[in-house]
Amino acid sequence: MCVHLKLDTVDSTNTYAKTHYRELPDGSVVSARIQTAGRGRVGRKWHSGSGLDITASFIFQNLGQPFLAGAITGVAAIGLLEETVPELAPFLKWPNDIYVRHFKLSGMLSEAVWEQGKMQCIICGIGMNVNSGEDLLFSAGQPAVSLYSLTGRHFDVDFLIERLAKIVNRCYIICQQYPQDVFSQWREYNRLIGHRIEVVDPSGKSMCGVFRDVSPDGAMIFETEDGVRRLFNCGDVKINAQSLIF
Repeated sequence: MCVHLKLDTVDSTNTYAKTHYRELPDGSVVSARIQTAGRGRVGRKWHSGSGLDITASFIFQNLGQPFLAGAITGVAAIGLLEETVPELAPFLKWPNDIYVRHFKLSGMLSEAVWEQGKMQCIICGIGMNVNSGEDLLFSAGQPAVSLYSLTGRHFDVDFLIERLAKIVNRCYIICQQYPQDVFSQWREYNRLIGHRIEVVDPSGKSMCGVFRDVSPDGAMIFETEDGVRRLFNCGDVKINAQSLIF
């Protein structure tokens, strides 16, 4: 049974879910109006105002491959946006961001919970800029947008979180029986496939090449002048706005 735990204030929904996952059923979601220490990949902070944006984490206890937690959440988030603001044409930027054109709208962070050498569950947190204004978006430190900044309309954040939770739950059920279906949809939303991008590895080294494909285990197939390589982790993926013609 999916449970939605709504918190008023928390340091991080991911941290809370990792600490309390045993108390919550598989597929549950933890959301918060105020998140004081939201985290993104490579140590980034997620800035959000009180009740302005989506800050939530999902608990997955039955996934064969950890990357599928991000795939489920990403597919569900794109589905929510296609329902709500279809004119924006959002897409996934591997491995776990949602962009509109060359601006970041949402980010996800998946973390495994291990005990005694065994993975207990995967927590996937998502932050989505909904009603944030330019001041908060500027503080993100990278080109960012919100649904409000893109459309000029305010949105009911509580409704969006409830709807997102339902779509995530549906995708999770499908994924447990037919993981290839969720993977195929996730791959389709990765519209940078075939485009030239810049990849920065964890050491800070920059490489330019073509994003050729995504392998079934979630790795990026990246082709440079030196050959083809499989990337499971990188510090960042940078895109050229001029090349984004879908």
